[in-house]
Amino acid sequence: MNQRQHDPRYAADRAFAESLNQLQKTLQSADTKAVQPIKPDHNKPDSANSASFDLSSFEQAVADIEAFMAMRQQQEEDH
Repeated sequence: MNQRQHDPRYAADRAFAESLNQLQKTLQSADTKAVQPIKPDHNKPDSANSASFDLSSFEQAVADIEAFMAMRQQQEEDH
């Protein structure tokens, strides 16, 4: 028998090359399909980007983050 057939590196190389060829075929077939981008609807307000947040909510979030960071720092110093 051929010694290359028994070499695990050779078998892995062949399997890898075959996987790359299969991936290339898949990507090429995906490129041929037309993909229509989704346009955002600018008429609908996005709740995440809404200008309805207020300063006090932002200040509370900052305070929560600062308290969390202080707690983590204290825990690290205790260990």
